[in-house]
Amino acid sequence: MSRGTLTTVGVFSIAFVVVIIGFFLLDIERVALNYWALASLLFSIAVSLVTTVVVIEPKRQKDATVFAGGLSSTVWIYQLVVIVSIFFTGMFKDHVMRFVFLQIAINALFFIIVMVMANAAGQCTTAT
Repeated sequence: MSRGTLTTVGVFSIAFVVVIIGFFLLDIERVALNYWALASLLFSIAVSLVTTVVVIEPKRQKDATVFAGGLSSTVWIYQLVVIVSIFFTGMFKDHVMRFVFLQIAINALFFIIVMVMANAAGQCTTAT
């Protein structure tokens, strides 16, 4: 494991712990909606950890740099969308399953975009 990978895992581990501790120490109402919000945030942190590790791993091909740049931008946008959606959990107070569906849709859209980017990067590599 490279130093960058260890640093990334360390930073995301700290973020993971801070989110969990913050949830239980702050005055947050303990209802199903907030537990779903916590779970979606923790899941997004885990997904971001995996994609960031993929980005910082050494690349064998020069074209993989474009994929890594696009992936890192996509991860930032994904995290922002998840965080913004969590700020609006109050709108879903009476409709918890709509919030769950929104989180599933956000994650599905992110995974689809990443798969399309990976496929496009693979096409660029095989075309040359």
